[in-house]
Amino acid sequence: MAERPRFQGIKPSPASMSTDNVRPTWCLTDIPYPAIEKEKIIDNMDWFYLLAGASFVETLSDLYTRNLVDYYRENASAILWLREEWEVEEVQHGHALRQYVLTVWPDFDWERAYQGFVDAYAPYCRTELLGPTHALEMASRCVVETGTASFYTMIRVASPEPVLCQLASRIRADEIHHYRYFYHVFLQYQMHEKNSRWRIGRELWKRVVEIDQEDSYLAIKNVFEVKNPEQQFSLEDFSAFRRRLSNLISRHYPFNMAMKMLLKPIGLPPILQKGILPLLTRMARRAFTL
Repeated sequence: MAERPRFQGIKPSPASMSTDNVRPTWCLTDIPYPAIEKEKIIDNMDWFYLLAGASFVETLSDLYTRNLVDYYRENASAILWLREEWEVEEVQHGHALRQYVLTVWPDFDWERAYQGFVDAYAPYCRTELLGPTHALEMASRCVVETGTASFYTMIRVASPEPVLCQLASRIRADEIHHYRYFYHVFLQYQMHEKNSRWRIGRELWKRVVEIDQEDSYLAIKNVFEVKNPEQQFSLEDFSAFRRRLSNLISRHYPFNMAMKMLLKPIGLPPILQKGILPLLTRMARRAFTL
């Protein structure tokens, strides 16, 4: 068995990072929850399910962090960043969304629904289920951060309520920052592993499919069943929920941005990427809206 490379100081190269990568930090007290215009969103239950489900996925980041720290235990700087920046910011996203949800819908038993999500999702979130190599797992993390950055971009634009728009904007900035870190760590490992573009692309697609099947479905399921205790939530219900969101997605989801972020770890020649990006963007838009 080949010896695992020991990286003690993987950090993004300052020369390769854009100046807007330096962003101000924030905390929950920066969000004006008392100013929420509840009447603009309270009657839209799809927004409730969307935001409550997102709060679950973000809050569980402490579990994701433990898995990644274990997997990258030989990479001291990555472990430090995961524990002191990524986990802290991701969990804050969950707390911020939780407070928004409970401000608008205070009768929702968030704790009980969240515990149901944790119990259901934990079996899918184990260290041994991470990517087959260190570089490929970092590429997969880029998929996750692409999804979250794109999701909050959509929320920021589509939100019917101003405070939610502000909150989504702050979370979006964090998620883009996280993507950049994961991408640069991916590059460091890729220098040693030299995975083919085909293998990287296959791993990216695998993670895209897994996210939709696991996180989103289980989060919405537990929100729904606590909100509607006499009803059970099925895959058909989840499909119906997504169909109801299709207009929101088709109008506001940043497909072009998402496809650029997804393609980046594959490292296509610029002229090839420029040529296929419009086609892939149209295909992604059609797949999401269908």
